[in-house]
Amino acid sequence: MKNTFFRVFLVILLSNIVVVSIGFGVVKLIQKPQQVSADVLGDVGVQLVSVYEKLGVVPVKELAHTFEKKLSGKLFLYQENGVSLLKPLPRNLPGKKDGRLGRPLADFLDSQFIQVIGTSNVQYLLIYRPSPQLKSSNPELILPFSLLGLLVSSAIVAYWLLGPLLKLQKATRSFGRGDMEARVDVKLAQRSDAIGKLAQEFNEMAERIEVLLSSKERLMRDVSHELRTPLSRIEVALTIAEDKQGLPQQQNYLDRIRTELHELDELIGQVLTLSRLEAASLKKESIDLQSWVSDIVDDVNFESQLKSIHVVKVGSTPKTLLGDPLQLRHAIENVLRNACFYASSGARVEIETSESSGYANIIIRDEGPGVDEDKLEKIFHAFYRSSSARESNSGGFGVGLTIAQRIIRAHNGVIKAGNRPEGGLEVRFSLPMS
Repeated sequence: MKNTFFRVFLVILLSNIVVVSIGFGVVKLIQKPQQVSADVLGDVGVQLVSVYEKLGVVPVKELAHTFEKKLSGKLFLYQENGVSLLKPLPRNLPGKKDGRLGRPLADFLDSQFIQVIGTSNVQYLLIYRPSPQLKSSNPELILPFSLLGLLVSSAIVAYWLLGPLLKLQKATRSFGRGDMEARVDVKLAQRSDAIGKLAQEFNEMAERIEVLLSSKERLMRDVSHELRTPLSRIEVALTIAEDKQGLPQQQNYLDRIRTELHELDELIGQVLTLSRLEAASLKKESIDLQSWVSDIVDDVNFESQLKSIHVVKVGSTPKTLLGDPLQLRHAIENVLRNACFYASSGARVEIETSESSGYANIIIRDEGPGVDEDKLEKIFHAFYRSSSARESNSGGFGVGLTIAQRIIRAHNGVIKAGNRPEGGLEVRFSLPMS
C-alpha cells in the first residue's frame, strides 16, 4: 500500500510540475516583449532628446517610429512643461487634460517612465507603453494552456489508476457470470504494488473456487449415480413383493412405495442434469427460431390437452438464433410446463418472440396465480418452491427454473420473471443473436 501511495504521489507531483512549468513558460513568453530594461529605454530617451534639440520635432518622430517597431510598443515624450513632442497619451490614461500631463498616475501600471536631462538641464519624460494586443492576450493564453495541462495530468492519473481496476472488474464480472476460467492478465498480477497483489489474490481465489465447484459437481454426479443402483434393486424387490402379496391392503403401501421411488429417481435425474450443465460445453448452431418454437408449442399443447390449456405462439421475429437447440429447448419447455401446470383448466398460455438491440426475446405469459414479489428472485434457486406450490402438492422439486436459468446464462443471456398486471406470471428470456 505504501508503494502504491508513493507511485500515485509521484505521478500527481510530476503532473503538477508540468502544469506549473507550462504556466510559467507562457507567462514568461508573454511578458518578455512587454518589459524593456531601463538602460535600453535611457539610451532611447537620450537619442530622442538629442535629435529633438538639434533637428526639431519631425526627425524625432521618425526616429521614435523606428524605436517603436524594435520595442513592440508606443513611445511618448514630454517636455517638463507638459507639452507632448511625439503624440498625446491615449484617452484611457487618467490625468490627461488638454494635451498636457500634470504627472503620471500610479495606476498606469503597464507603462515604464524614464526621466531624461537635455542641454541646459531641461528635463524630459519618456513613457514606454507595451502594445495593447500583447497586454490583452495575457489571460486568454494562460488559461487554455493551464486547462490543457490539467486535463493531461488528470488523464494520466485516471488511466494509471483506473486501467488496471477496469481489467480486474472485467475478469470479476466474467467469473461471476459462470466463466470459471476467467483470470486477470498475468502482467497485471505481476505488479509489485497493491493493485498487482489484489489481481494475484483474485486469480488464486478463482483457482480455489474452480476446484471446489469441480469437486462439488463430481460429488453430485458420483452420489447420484451410486443412488440409482440401490433404487433399482428396491424396485426389483418391490415388483417381486407385488407378485407375492397376499392381502389387498398391502397393495396400497406397495403403490405408495413405487410412487416415492419414481419421484426419487426423477429428482436424481434432475440433479444429474444440473451437474452436467455446470460442466457441459455448448454445441451452438444456427436455429430457425420460428419453426423451432412452433415445434415446442405443438409438443406442449399435446401434453396439456387433458386440461384444455391452449398454448399460443405470437410474433414472427427474429428468424434465426445461434445457440444449443437441445439445451435451449429444455429451458423453454421447463417454463412452459410450469405455466401449464399452474394455469386453470381452459386457460391460455402465450409465448411471444421479438427482437431488440441484438437480442432475441422469448416471453412466456400464463394466467396462473403468479408469485409473491419478494419471491420472484428465489424461484430460480435450486430446490426452492413457493408455499403455494408446496400446498398444491405439485410433485416438482424446484429445479426446473434453475436448470432453465443456467442454460440461458451459459448462452450469455438473461432470464427474468415478473407478475402481470392482469394476473399471472411472465418469464422473459433474452438471448444474444450472435
